[in-house]
Amino acid sequence: MRLLLQVSLLLFSSLVFSQNTNSKERYSGLKPHVWMSIWDKKNSSNSIAIDTLRYNDIPKYLDFKGTVVEALQWKDQLGSHILIQTVTGHFVRKVHDDNLSKDYTLEDKSELYCYLFTKTDTDNEFKRKWRIYDYNDCFGVDWFTGFIPSATTITDVNNNGIAEVCIPYVLICRGGMDPGAMKIILYEDTTKYVLRGSTMLMCDSKNPYGGEFTESENLKNNKTFSAFLKAHWERNKCENGKYY
Repeated sequence: MRLLLQVSLLLFSSLVFSQNTNSKERYSGLKPHVWMSIWDKKNSSNSIAIDTLRYNDIPKYLDFKGTVVEALQWKDQLGSHILIQTVTGHFVRKVHDDNLSKDYTLEDKSELYCYLFTKTDTDNEFKRKWRIYDYNDCFGVDWFTGFIPSATTITDVNNNGIAEVCIPYVLICRGGMDPGAMKIILYEDTTKYVLRGSTMLMCDSKNPYGGEFTESENLKNNKTFSAFLKAHWERNKCENGKYY
């Protein structure tokens, strides 16, 4: 009996130690930010002084969701700006059959956010100017929800002293060889311009496919932004193993 008790205590102690060790390892691995090299410094404007922000330098009163993957700051004629890009990673959510039913199914979901906060000369604090939100519901084998690496730009292509913020991202959900959804959103102040389409696969082969896009109606009357975004699309449309 004494031997059995000793063995039981040893097993219990080992289990508790293992759980504590796992908890410590998980806590030590937690981070509020994971820098992913989202900013495209090469194709951003040299006339705008753009700096990266460390997580601790982001004002604590700014409200945003997700894990920070990029944070930038700059100034233009409209004031000082902070851009924050975040992702949530994958999580499971309940989807009810209808508003009254208790029955539900579990679905995988992931989200991305992008926030622009601005402080003018008369403001005491930064205020949110706009937010981009998108998500991916997926039952596929391969999926990705996030910003295209080295593709976010801060520019002034029309030389009016107001920075344009260009945010390219993809939503991929596949069990085969289907292209993913791709968007490039450009903001100048609060005016939004968009290209929507798909990523391109097998770009180096004789038969690449995907990569088509449509442009928002307001781009048809803005040749400068239209040309800029189309060039941006061509640079970033190919997947080429960037997401897996």
